Amino acid sequence: MDAGPSDHRGAPPPGAVPRTRPGAHLAAVQPTSPRLGALTGLRFGAAVGILLFHYGGPLVAGAPGWLGRLQRGGYAWVGLFYVLSGFVLAHANPEPMGPAERRAFLSARLARLYPAYLVAFALAAPFAVQRWWDGGPAAAVKMAVVATATLLLVHAWAPPLARLWNAPGWSTSVIASFYAAFPPLAARLGRLRRRGLLAALAGAWALSLAFPLAYLALAPDGPGAADLAHEPPWLLALKFHPVPRAGEFVAGVALGLLHRRGLALPRAGGAAAIAALAVAVAVIASGRAPYVLLHNGLLVPLYAVALLGLARGDGLAGRALASAPARVLGDAAFALYALQEPLWRWARLVGGDRAPASPAFVAGFCVAATGIAVAVSLAVERPARRWLRARLAAGPRRAVEAVAGGARRGSAP
Repeated sequence: MDAGPSDHRGAPPPGAVPRTRPGAHLAAVQPTSPRLGALTGLRFGAAVGILLFHYGGPLVAGAPGWLGRLQRGGYAWVGLFYVLSGFVLAHANPEPMGPAERRAFLSARLARLYPAYLVAFALAAPFAVQRWWDGGPAAAVKMAVVATATLLLVHAWAPPLARLWNAPGWSTSVIASFYAAFPPLAARLGRLRRRGLLAALAGAWALSLAFPLAYLALAPDGPGAADLAHEPPWLLALKFHPVPRAGEFVAGVALGLLHRRGLALPRAGGAAAIAALAVAVAVIASGRAPYVLLHNGLLVPLYAVALLGLARGDGLAGRALASAPARVLGDAAFALYALQEPLWRWARLVGGDRAPASPAFVAGFCVAATGIAVAVSLAVERPARRWLRARLAAGPRRAVEAVAGGARRGSAP
């Protein structure tokens, strides 16, 4: 849905602290809430970039060097997910939440994440169990610890465990931590005037760069450790722990609140968004940016321009990304991200994993994985999401309705 000026008629003036009405945030997390359609389509593009980063090497073998560097730098698109998540959440929930509304919000977020995540957990289970099968009691205990932490979405807080079950799941653990932090974070940022939010946006970007810059300056893992071939302990923490990645999400929240208060690009916003994404592609393809900076936050300003430009939904790019097919693919982006490694392992097992993957195999896998992700999104995620919402949010909904009913009757809540 186009986030045009009509979306901001209920927004408070700059500097005002919005008032909360009973039930406002429960409605905000329901499926009928406004959607930024072009950003949904953008989500799929980022998911494909990450998919190709993991498995697209054979597709660029023999291609120009810049194309190979672009494929190998696909990890940078994870940061776009974090900024985008913060932006969309803040846009949909700009007011402070009460306790019942907070529970409803968290229930809706869990219902959004868990169905596809659980499918991916189950598909990855045979390969994870195989890792510890012959290790005796100690290995069995470790497997139980990893499985429990993974199911509870806390495994990114222990980076050595973050990728042991289903490697892409580390990012789901990180985003779940951000969801838990969102209500108090948005309430605090929502009290700021526009200038304060701009400062918070700049500060969040600085925070996202502070950790990789400190890593480069201190070299805690020794010289030359920050590359794709080695992942010593401090680098693992830098890449996969929620705290070093928090600045990207906070930047998205500040940007989303600014957008709700009227911050937007001119009519040529779609062109500006494409230009920003093109510059991001050029930075990745150049291979000149330090790895840890590109991994953690370097591209946040470019992502911010892209989100503001596409949030209007106008222009050729905005209309294409907001089209019905693009939205279907965008809704399946999380399933594609969560399922990619177990699907790859099963595909290699069925296809015979002794020989190196060919370009034709990789291309076929990418198409098949996308189709499976769409099927999971439509046939598993959506029904499971509705079922979980109905049960997880039943208590908060009754509490909110009771407060609203008491207010209508003039009684004290």
